[in-house]
Amino acid sequence: MRAAWLSPLLLVPLLACRAHTTSPATLSPSASPTAASTPSATSERTPSSTLSPAASPTPRSVRACQLPSSAHLGLGWPRSPERLPSLGTVRAVVLFADFEDAPASRSPQAVLALLSPQAEDFLAAQSYGRFALQLEPHYTWLRLSQPAAHYGASLTAYAPHLAFLQEAVDLADAQVDFSGADLVIVLSNPDAEAIAYGPTYTGFRSSGLQADGVIIANGMTSGRDLLYWGWMWLPHELGHSLGLPDLYAYDAPVDQFPYSGGYSLMGNIFGFAPELSALERWLLGWLADEQVYCLPVGEALTVELTPIERQGGMKAVLLPLGAGRLLVVESRRAEGYDHLLPEPGALVYVVDANLASGYGPLVVWPPAQEDAGLAHATLQRGEALNVAGYTIEVLASTAGYDRVRLAPATPGAP
Repeated sequence: MRAAWLSPLLLVPLLACRAHTTSPATLSPSASPTAASTPSATSERTPSSTLSPAASPTPRSVRACQLPSSAHLGLGWPRSPERLPSLGTVRAVVLFADFEDAPASRSPQAVLALLSPQAEDFLAAQSYGRFALQLEPHYTWLRLSQPAAHYGASLTAYAPHLAFLQEAVDLADAQVDFSGADLVIVLSNPDAEAIAYGPTYTGFRSSGLQADGVIIANGMTSGRDLLYWGWMWLPHELGHSLGLPDLYAYDAPVDQFPYSGGYSLMGNIFGFAPELSALERWLLGWLADEQVYCLPVGEALTVELTPIERQGGMKAVLLPLGAGRLLVVESRRAEGYDHLLPEPGALVYVVDANLASGYGPLVVWPPAQEDAGLAHATLQRGEALNVAGYTIEVLASTAGYDRVRLAPATPGAP
């Protein structure tokens, strides 16, 4: 069934339309993932510690895992000040646009109902209540000046996309107050076949949308794909407005999800585990520093990780690998929006803060090298994985946590 989800994504290779400023890089993990029935022994000289879910790391260790990023949309620190605030309430003005050759037959209210309130509920859950999206719809169809095909052919380019948004804003300006808006969402007539998909506009405070004396640096437009994606389209696109990259592969001829599989809707929107990863949530401030542990290089750690789908507790252990790369371990359970997760357990992935959107900034490492769709990527009790000179083993697993040990791999271990 999952194969059927590939085709629509081929229509949306550039959900974030702003051009990348770095060249695509090939991901080269420093070690192949290896399954092991027994963990490698830890050197007696290796410092180790045990944390309960309530334990807190030191600020020094946390900063060591906040890797800088050179990507326009990437998984590094700090987040761009041009992107939306990730804490508190974000006000989004919602406009509705149709065209002379594709007049709307649905009401604006019916189109918004494709998204709301499910999109807002998802974002509230992902942020553990730390972020709220406030949609402010202007329930009027705005007739744009050009045929739908004129806009549909140009939305992947920065300037034409800005012009599309600006035209809709100008038409609504007399009736809408944009002065306090953080974001503008233009929902195109979803029955306009010439606009196949809707990307995100990630602009700048100095040269974005202009209305009511303010400049709005973030916006998005929908297309016909709204009828396919439904409400999940909005959290994915909003992720770009918050600075998150695409986790699917732009240049993949067959499998568009070789990096993150079904984890995180920033990859496969219809994946079996669409909840955001611990790293994404930490970057956005939805996880507190006290909920992640940054392991110093060369040390070992045993930690109890609580499921990312639940609020509270220790959520991730991180290990800097050098060259802008970070090893992350978190816990996943088949609940919440991840209720279709095939195998709950500990998820291991490598983040590269310098890789751009669509080119593998987050790569899941499964225990078996042949795992189509990464459906069996989570580690179960007694399983271990070797990545970049470290062994990750699940010592125990309950409904409430995974007890995981990270330690430098013994020389010569598989």
